[in-house]
Amino acid sequence: MKKRILLTSFDIWLKDQQSNSSDNLLLEVSKLDLIPDNLTFLRQLPVDV
Repeated sequence: MKKRILLTSFDIWLKDQQSNSSDNLLLEVSKLDLIPDNLTFLRQLPVDV
């Protein structure tokens, strides 16, 4: 059985933030050609402060 991996990031939550470093990282990883099939990306999850 192949394990599945979920990679997540959160949306920005402060008005002065331009981006979220975890989301930036996921964006760059998603651009790679050699992404395994068992990776799932869930980007910019909403934040309720």
